[in-house]
Amino acid sequence: MNNYRFLATSVAAVACAFATSALAEKLKIPEGTEVVVRFEEAITSATAKEGDRFTISNGESIDLGAGKSVPAGFVGAGEVTHSKKRKAMGQAGELNVRFDYIKVGDQKIRLRGTKAGEGDARVGTTVVLTVLFGPLGLLKKGKDIEINKGQSIKAYVDGDTEIDWPAPKPPLER
Repeated sequence: MNNYRFLATSVAAVACAFATSALAEKLKIPEGTEVVVRFEEAITSATAKEGDRFTISNGESIDLGAGKSVPAGFVGAGEVTHSKKRKAMGQAGELNVRFDYIKVGDQKIRLRGTKAGEGDARVGTTVVLTVLFGPLGLLKKGKDIEINKGQSIKAYVDGDTEIDWPAPKPPLER
């Protein structure tokens, strides 16, 4: 009798595993699909260094057509590729970042996208201050650039990517 129970349990387990895998499918996200990337933390040229990593998410659902979409809130990563603090004589700060991926379940959706910016230069103000106050005017600094938490920008899927479908629930609630 024990052999019969063991055999029945084994057959049921195999059937259940087969049914689960039969329900799961792969869904292709084509290269070039637009992804709205949301910064999940603030970044500033005053403190960022080249190579610093930061957290991003897909700020909106990713439309895949045919009534399917990847919901917003999946987390990923980006990297600071260049940073320069503001300097004297009105020179502005600089900050360049690159988006690497958004992770949906176990699959990484590679992204193609960057954001570059420069803070407000204060060269004109510096010239005026130098004329009025002499060399002390050269101490005037430009502004650093800041990317605020929650700021969004468009990026694109970098190469065809397959994800398990249906997609799991995203870790971030919107």
